[in-house]
Amino acid sequence: MGLWLESVVLVNRMLPRPNIGGRESEDAYSQWEYDTGRAIFTEHFGTEALPGANLLDVGCGLGGKTAWYAESGAARVVGVDIAPAHVRQSLRFLRTRRQAERAFVAQADAMRMPFADAAFDVVTANDSMEHFADPGAALRELARVLRPGGRLFLYFTPYRSPLGSHLYDYVRIPWCNVVLSRPTLYATLERAIHEAERKAGGSDAEASARYSEVVRYFEQDVNGITVRRFGEIVDRTPELRMRRVHYEPPKFKFLRPLLAVPPLREYLAGLVFADLERVS
Repeated sequence: MGLWLESVVLVNRMLPRPNIGGRESEDAYSQWEYDTGRAIFTEHFGTEALPGANLLDVGCGLGGKTAWYAESGAARVVGVDIAPAHVRQSLRFLRTRRQAERAFVAQADAMRMPFADAAFDVVTANDSMEHFADPGAALRELARVLRPGGRLFLYFTPYRSPLGSHLYDYVRIPWCNVVLSRPTLYATLERAIHEAERKAGGSDAEASARYSEVVRYFEQDVNGITVRRFGEIVDRTPELRMRRVHYEPPKFKFLRPLLAVPPLREYLAGLVFADLERVS
């Protein structure tokens, strides 16, 4: 694997890192979530369903989107995330945005949420579907807490998309989880992490710990959901009716016509957007 690995590592070094903001601090990432979440939601779903709604934000991350939902006129917003550190930062960001009275965040598993049936008018799950341990069970749980006629808005990055590995902070090669074998992928990742740590003044021990953390994340927190599998899960969830589903390429908008072809859609759809309704 020597020459092949060195070639892959060289290509990886030459490629720019995707422009994902908010890496400077937790506050910066919350603000990045706020800005991008507002722009994406407004463009792809509109805001008509938000004013006056009792809204649940599942997989709320660091609270940026949660704060924006509150500012957009939702009567009450509840965010849930499985990570305690995310919950703490979300609450801090809500206080910064002066939304702590209208919005609240708690730790909860998306597949076992502590809410009554039909408790919410609107449920959102953005950048979350690809991380649920059991996306089918999670979708049924989202439907359970949604009132009949209520709306579920979600978007996610499918596994076979150019950035579907979620390793882009270190492995910048598009479709790396598809085109590279696991040994090559992990060796490239390890080299990239060690190089980044050395550049930042870190030790080899810190780099090794970071590598183990990222591998665990990739193997356990990225569930491999594809465009086709998502459609199959929705079809097996009779409580939900698909109002609209559409796809966006990750960067080059001229590729949109190709997304009409299902085999190409699997690899060219950077984001899947789904607007669903709870049926009786």
